[in-house]
Amino acid sequence: MSNKQHFWIPDSEVERLEKTPTGRNKPRDISYAEHGKKLSASLSKIVDITNEFKNIDSLREIDTIIYEVSLPEGKKIKDQDKLFKSNGMSVKAVKTENEAIVASTKSQFNELRDRVNKYSQNGRNKTYFDYVESFKPFTGSDKNSLKLQNELKINNLPTKIDINLMLVPNLNEGEYASIINLLLKKIKDDGGEVINNEYRLSDSTPLVRALIPSSTIVNYEKDSAIYRIEETDFFNLISSDVNIDNNILFKLADNIDINDLEVVAILDSGIKFPNNLSSLVIDTWKAEDIDYVDYDHGTKVASCVAFGYIDKRINNIESLIPRARLIDCQIMDGKVSIDVLVKRIQNVVKTFHNQCKIYNLSANATHPIDGNRMSILGYEIDVLQKKYKVQFIISAGNHCLWNYEDELIDIIDDDDSRIASPADALMGVTVGSVVNHHSSCQITKFNDIASYSRRGPGFNGFIKPDLVSYSSEIDKKTNEVIHDDSMLILNHKGTLSVNAGTSFSAPMVSGDLAEILSKTPDRDVQLAKALLLHNATPLWDEEDIDEDQLSFAQNLYGRGIPSVQNSIYSSEHTVTFIRTGLLNKRTKERVRIYMPEILAVKPGRGTARVSVTCVTLPEVDQSKGTEYLGAYVRASLKKKGNNESGLYDVQPDFKQGRSSWDTIQQFSKLFSKFNSGDWQIWLELFSRWEFQDDDVEYALVVTIEDTSRSLDIYNEIYVQNRYRPISEVRVRV
Repeated sequence: MSNKQHFWIPDSEVERLEKTPTGRNKPRDISYAEHGKKLSASLSKIVDITNEFKNIDSLREIDTIIYEVSLPEGKKIKDQDKLFKSNGMSVKAVKTENEAIVASTKSQFNELRDRVNKYSQNGRNKTYFDYVESFKPFTGSDKNSLKLQNELKINNLPTKIDINLMLVPNLNEGEYASIINLLLKKIKDDGGEVINNEYRLSDSTPLVRALIPSSTIVNYEKDSAIYRIEETDFFNLISSDVNIDNNILFKLADNIDINDLEVVAILDSGIKFPNNLSSLVIDTWKAEDIDYVDYDHGTKVASCVAFGYIDKRINNIESLIPRARLIDCQIMDGKVSIDVLVKRIQNVVKTFHNQCKIYNLSANATHPIDGNRMSILGYEIDVLQKKYKVQFIISAGNHCLWNYEDELIDIIDDDDSRIASPADALMGVTVGSVVNHHSSCQITKFNDIASYSRRGPGFNGFIKPDLVSYSSEIDKKTNEVIHDDSMLILNHKGTLSVNAGTSFSAPMVSGDLAEILSKTPDRDVQLAKALLLHNATPLWDEEDIDEDQLSFAQNLYGRGIPSVQNSIYSSEHTVTFIRTGLLNKRTKERVRIYMPEILAVKPGRGTARVSVTCVTLPEVDQSKGTEYLGAYVRASLKKKGNNESGLYDVQPDFKQGRSSWDTIQQFSKLFSKFNSGDWQIWLELFSRWEFQDDDVEYALVVTIEDTSRSLDIYNEIYVQNRYRPISEVRVRV
């Protein structure tokens, strides 16, 4: 089988159509008198609570009242902009699709009360208030993270807790200055200690880190200026290894020009390669406030990126074939708190985004994600990826449940095995570990999720991890890494070791992505990511699985094991089309692909498979709760009908992989009887919030496969002279 270039889909094969958004409001059959009375009572409750907690409310010196608004089930905050603006309510944050946190001046709030009273008397403003289910004070324990809520329930808090207090987003700087001044005073008055006066997220939302008596947490739950309360996350580097004695002095293969290799930033503890390999490290960045550099973890991670597993990259007994150059970004020095890590990662990407598109982060929090809220660091990484057009590869995280459980299914069923921040970053590629071998001293077998590897789902139920990579396993009896010569990596002493942990699975994928990116038009990292995900090999039987089983499998394995070969090359039997573009809410695209006649006339069942992956890079907003994503592209497949102009809709076998408001749309379908000629991929963008008029970038990958692997479908497509191999194409920048 020879390597063939993928085909580029030119603009001439794309039909761009205008799209007219449609409204969906329906009248609500309720009694305005009864409903108005309920709304009036809830507004009075807000006034009562505001007065009751005035002395501990950090809003008390500004002309603002913050409260919650709920819409009826099925109604969406994003569709009610006129309702809010016409009644003096400014949406500051969204909890769910029908729950928002709003702010009004005191005069606007009083006017709102008057309007609700008139509504209850004569139905005036019915078109607005029919669609408000309730108002309520913005206070209470649901501000706390899930972890903090659980600890409060069982009274499992220490005398003092280290917390991060996030202020309500989207206020102005004058309001923030007043709030922070009063908040810092309250912390000290409560017997607490301010650790970080203020740090900012990329959307300018302030956070304050403090050590407070756990008995005073209620004072922050009742403060309407506080949006989220979380115990401070600490991120660390975890791995287990067994060293292998060797006297080999490794050097770089002579036939490789390292200047042709892509660059990957290693956000870790530092890299220390032997002198013969050190030329791969092209730059070093050290955080100003870092206490010390420990090269152990960072060097192993760097080895995984640069060489993969050593046995697969040895040209001869001493010569290593590199696949990436490296930037040594020293950001980890023991346990690093969230406020410190956010600043360090922001500075790294700001410094290197022009020369480096791939960033490996093999550090995680010690506890699972909340799931209903995007983590602070997950959000920051998403913003950096969008702003600077870079790609993060992130470890899924490790847990220690294998110490206590004797069955893998019991580990998987435990909520504590869910992925850890920042692995929930929607636009990051999250990587878990799977087992490369089996022995009697482990509870897993070949291709199982590793006993220590965290699993999905991710934020709001989306697929995580995205991919998995092979790794070593832990001996259940000795708690040591099982020796496996196919899993060798280089350590900071210049010798070899076998390691276990998602810390080393993630950089394997970072190196894979670097190889793909080097062959991708315009070094488009979004397109390279789409190729990486599209060509992953599933670790389950695709022919004998139902929807629930697929969902379960993807929560363990994501989309499977990466295939660099298939990501870079087509073949005679498997042909891949690629394209990048822009969509907005006013346009949709119909992208033509050619289905070969030689494949259509082949008899048999399941003779062809068509696979589609569309990856987008939309805006995100952590203040929007479960409505986090600003846009998504829906992809669908249309096959040619029996006449020249007819197209039939193709229903994929599974809903999984086609969720609304996800950054990835992915599906495939087997075909037995079908017509050759032009098929289409329909792309349609849906957007919300202030991002409704944005252009959103997409990367599209479509593959046609001859499942018998006996036909040369590539040549039939090539001679159409409609799609050119990517080596012959100069793609627009």
